[in-house]
Amino acid sequence: MSTNFVVDSCVLIEYFRTKDKSVTWFYRLLQEQRKMSLSTVVIFEVLSGADGAQREFWKGFFHGIVRLPLDERTAEIAADLFRTLRQKNVRLESSDLFIAATAIANDLPLATLNRKHFEQVDGLRLLVPEMD
Repeated sequence: MSTNFVVDSCVLIEYFRTKDKSVTWFYRLLQEQRKMSLSTVVIFEVLSGADGAQREFWKGFFHGIVRLPLDERTAEIAADLFRTLRQKNVRLESSDLFIAATAIANDLPLATLNRKHFEQVDGLRLLVPEMD
């Protein structure tokens, strides 16, 4: 299965927390026939904040979704991004750095609701919701 975007955890969490799923941006992306993948770091972020039934929901949700590993190439890209951002005096959490590096390593845009977290990352294409 080919993919055309990497999803950030905030997009999934918004979907999970919203009662009417059809109003979420994630739902709209899927309606556009977009195919997603996710960084294994997103799995860590989501599961670390989940408990009991939530963990079971997420494990079922993740089943069958293309997972992009944190491999050596991705780690090298993350290290380069870290150095570049540090020179600009920009701080990015490690998990966001690895998620951005995963998207770059796989030449895919990152779908996120947190534009400010990622907009200063060179080489990262963002997929963000249009402001209504």
